[in-house]
Amino acid sequence: MDVDLSNLDEKIRFDVKLQISLYKTAEKVMREDKREEFENYMQERINKIREILGLREHFRIFEDEKLIFEV
Repeated sequence: MDVDLSNLDEKIRFDVKLQISLYKTAEKVMREDKREEFENYMQERINKIREILGLREHFRIFEDEKLIFEV
């Protein structure tokens, strides 16, 4: 499912972008010796985005027609 943040409420947009930022930061700083912990944390971020947007399946998030996140 495609979601365009431009069409959402400002608070929802902020919450989703925060989760995306946390996910991407974890991805960048992931250490091999802590891989499982990082992957669990990243999955929690995905689950939170799904909860915020009411999604279950594969999704892509766009902002101003630019893809910013995909799961």
